[in-house]
Amino acid sequence: MTDRLRNNLDALWKKNPLAASAASSCSSAGIEPLASKNGDSVPQCTVNGKKILLHSRFDPVTEAERFVSEIAAENYALLVIAGFGYGYHVQMLLQRISSDATVLVLEKNASILRSAAENRDLVQVFSDPRIIFLLGASEDDIAEAMRGRSSRTTAFIVHRGSSQADPDYYANVIRIAKSYIAAKDVNVATLAKFEKTWTSNIIRNLPVLCDGADAGKFFGKFAGIPALVVAAGPSLTESIPFIRENLSRTVVIAVDTAYFILRRYGIEPHFCVSVDPQVINARYFEGHDGGSAVLVGDPCSHPSSFRLFKGRISLTAIPFDMMKWIERATGTRGELAHGGSVSTNAYDFAKKLGCSPVAMIGQDLSFTKGLAHARGSYLDELIHNRTNRLLNAQMFNRSQLSALPAIWIKGIRSAKVHTNQKMMIFLGWFEKRNDPDLVNATFDGARISSVVHRPSDELSFPERDDIPSRIDALFSSAEPSAEEKKARREKLSSMVAQMILSSTELSVKLEKAVKLSEDLCRQFETGLPDSGKVGYILGKLSDVDRSLESLGEAKDMIGLTVQRVIHTITEGYNIDEGTAVSKEHAVALKSLYLYKGLSEGTSFALKSLDRIQKIL
Repeated sequence: MTDRLRNNLDALWKKNPLAASAASSCSSAGIEPLASKNGDSVPQCTVNGKKILLHSRFDPVTEAERFVSEIAAENYALLVIAGFGYGYHVQMLLQRISSDATVLVLEKNASILRSAAENRDLVQVFSDPRIIFLLGASEDDIAEAMRGRSSRTTAFIVHRGSSQADPDYYANVIRIAKSYIAAKDVNVATLAKFEKTWTSNIIRNLPVLCDGADAGKFFGKFAGIPALVVAAGPSLTESIPFIRENLSRTVVIAVDTAYFILRRYGIEPHFCVSVDPQVINARYFEGHDGGSAVLVGDPCSHPSSFRLFKGRISLTAIPFDMMKWIERATGTRGELAHGGSVSTNAYDFAKKLGCSPVAMIGQDLSFTKGLAHARGSYLDELIHNRTNRLLNAQMFNRSQLSALPAIWIKGIRSAKVHTNQKMMIFLGWFEKRNDPDLVNATFDGARISSVVHRPSDELSFPERDDIPSRIDALFSSAEPSAEEKKARREKLSSMVAQMILSSTELSVKLEKAVKLSEDLCRQFETGLPDSGKVGYILGKLSDVDRSLESLGEAKDMIGLTVQRVIHTITEGYNIDEGTAVSKEHAVALKSLYLYKGLSEGTSFALKSLDRIQKIL
């Protein structure tokens, strides 16, 4: 081992031991170092018999300078770079970015890194605390590396030479990184929109929680029986004959958007899964006249869903740990996995039942034939209700299709289909299941890798006559008695009374904490903070923190209402509106942001607890 290689690897070991280990244990065979016109070393690799240079053969340094000059690197807090090569572009970026920025390098081959360490002095690059190397990274590796880092100022950079050598790999890792940011942004937007709605819905659904059946009683009772999970993708109508033919042979589980359509075709599914907190989803059950289907509802669903559904109702577990205190009074229920879409819940319900195989129908995850939903769905009708002579159905549908940038991927029957980043998140959720019993029998739409795709006419299930009677018996056993219902309400009422007392006391302390945090921010705004004053404020804030820790159930309830605040801080989002502040001032701003959120959450919790008392 040469001194250069040893020094480079030693530097790499200190900050990126996994990358150093991979580079140390491999060879650089297949990577040919060549001398450029100005004497710098550049790598050449052979791909499908074609020789490809990863940097300029004439002047790789000047090439890197031009490349980086187009990026405005100093404006970014996180730079995701696809392809390292010999690192000329990375070295140039490190000279231009801020001291607290992060550079995430996604390189496919350890042999490239090994060859770079053999042929260039990269000690400064490898030892730079701002750089993270991932070699042949998985989706989980990329997500872990990006977790908690700034999202608002992220640059995605594809190294041209590396991309020419393996365009599919580097396009895919950038797609994964962008998907993580998109999912993170969706999480924050969802929390901002729904965190209080979830709490409010759970509270309004307390009578159903006290009196309703436990959906978990169905778990494991349908082992080996096939299931059809029916979503409302545009191609659903093509599969109606198949669903009708197999209604007595499979457990048919419809998502709420598909339930309306199936009933229009005279098909009553065995279960209907509903999880959305918005009132629009309750509209799927308007005019419902009962039936044999069992509603499997999430406690966060809009209360109107349970009011409008006139059939049998069961509930799943409360999905938030911070509201689990309610189940200590009302009883535990079966848990379902959440993937952001009701179809993910419906799939998991089928798995929890023990069903095998689980066939998905209408799971297009694309705008098949230019449509957003199957014809005949409530959302499809809603389009017509909102149209006028200046906004026809075609124009409205087109606006839905263009709300997010189009992504074109391989289709099931179509050569390619139009999807978007939101649906790609759900597609990725199903990809990660790696479930050999999962079959996608959707007529057309996005093809999901790692999932078996089979046309419905190739699926054959044996006749059964016991599914409805089995459901009837299980539902009867899942309903609580009158005595159980009364005991649940009494226990819940006692818990709530205690929570009101402790939350009222905390509310006063949090109002003081907000004022203290404002004082702390003013100390750092001056640039000359009084250390004694700062120490006094921090001590008082510690007292508030201890009060929070000892709060009990009320702490959990408040916590649910401030998840957006917590997520914004822990996931690296900036809250200083881009102004340049010291690190100490930035921490003080986060402190103020947190205590304001907690104070607001406590006020909301007190109003909610008062509402619970009235409901009970």
